[in-house]
Amino acid sequence: MTESRTILDKSHQFDGDASRLDSYYGDWASTYDQDAHNLGYQGPHVMADLFARAVAKHLPGQEAVSVLDAGCGTGLVGPLLVARGATALDGFDLNHAMVTEASRTGAYRILASGVNLDGGLREFAADTFDVTVCLGVFTTGHVRPSAVEGLLRVTRPGGLVLMTTSSRYLADTPFTAHLEALAADGHVHVRDCLPDHTYLGHQQAHYWTLQLPDGPR
Repeated sequence: MTESRTILDKSHQFDGDASRLDSYYGDWASTYDQDAHNLGYQGPHVMADLFARAVAKHLPGQEAVSVLDAGCGTGLVGPLLVARGATALDGFDLNHAMVTEASRTGAYRILASGVNLDGGLREFAADTFDVTVCLGVFTTGHVRPSAVEGLLRVTRPGGLVLMTTSSRYLADTPFTAHLEALAADGHVHVRDCLPDHTYLGHQQAHYWTLQLPDGPR
């Protein structure tokens, strides 16, 4: 437990340096799932339940649901999303070894590595996915608040972005103000937020349900 906590805490100390994060997660990939279990990581289960509720409420009657798992890591949430109705699931991560672990779940249609969310997701076509899920990425030392714009870009008009922001991340960054500005400018609707909810052991996170406006951008 103590060793797992030390490994996690160190991952928050790279100030968004993609090269250092890539290297660190590459070394961590083979034991990541066990460390997540040791630390009581409930984020994937909370997110999967949120996904099912949000699709039923905001995309009613849609039988086929394409999903992007943005920052999929080892794929902990992937099988849970498929079990709750994702009919086509793609994923990406910064690190190749993490993506290799995700491929072993059998949940994903397409996986890509070497993708930095701070780059705006230009590797993906705009307006593609019904739902974009981003779990555990907006956390201290990983990505800038502006990375949310890439999630919005790859999601189709009327589609959903479901994401977490750790409580510490919200305290350390201007994410809330950035999201409020995007909403005020009409780029996204904030449909719901579960504040300070179960996430990782005693650590909490906000779970956001965002919806893109219908029609052309």
